[in-house]
Amino acid sequence: MTRRTRDTDLVADVAERLSSRYSTVGQMVYEIIRECILSGILAPGEWLRQEELAERIGVSRIPVRTALMQLEAEDLVTFHPHRGAVVRTLTVEQVREIYELRRLLETHALRKSIASMTSARAARLRELGAALDENPSVDDRVAFYRELYATEDNPVTVELIEDLRNRVGRYLLTLRVEDHGGGHRELARQAARGDTEAAEKHLVDHLAQVRQRIVEVLSEEAETPPKRPTGRR
Repeated sequence: MTRRTRDTDLVADVAERLSSRYSTVGQMVYEIIRECILSGILAPGEWLRQEELAERIGVSRIPVRTALMQLEAEDLVTFHPHRGAVVRTLTVEQVREIYELRRLLETHALRKSIASMTSARAARLRELGAALDENPSVDDRVAFYRELYATEDNPVTVELIEDLRNRVGRYLLTLRVEDHGGGHRELARQAARGDTEAAEKHLVDHLAQVRQRIVEVLSEEAETPPKRPTGRR
């Protein structure tokens, strides 16, 4: 089975899972394609053939094109004249800027969260950190960081953090860059016991390491431009 066959089968799997959650076809198609991009099923630099996506999702081309235009407005997709749409890639400079913003926002959120830590949140954080290190998943990662940054008390900050993480999340999956190296349990332990200095250092070091690995992979990928799409779009 080729990578394209595997990926398109995964698109169909996402479509089946999400199809019953939305009242309109347009919203459903948008959410399906968006999740496929953010999860890495549709990889950075991959051409998005409208007919193929429509077939896999089980809709016409019209809502697919509308969804792609919405995703272009979110900087997840780029349209090229007479060539079609492609999953947007980030430049090395953009990745560095994103991680600088992540460092500022996430250390700020971490300090605020630790200052208001409760015993219940500390216990939950340790539980989530251990689970994430043992069996990583997207849902567990989201739950861990929302607990770590006390989302209920800092909803706007966490929303900004998640937006920045989503912009690079697909690189972590598609390019197989590990997103914490098994250190969630330790970060949870430091935050839960109120060791702000150690937790912040752990977080900053982690962000710097991941940023550097993504930069290295992107630098290599830049030497091999994506192939032009073939067939009908």
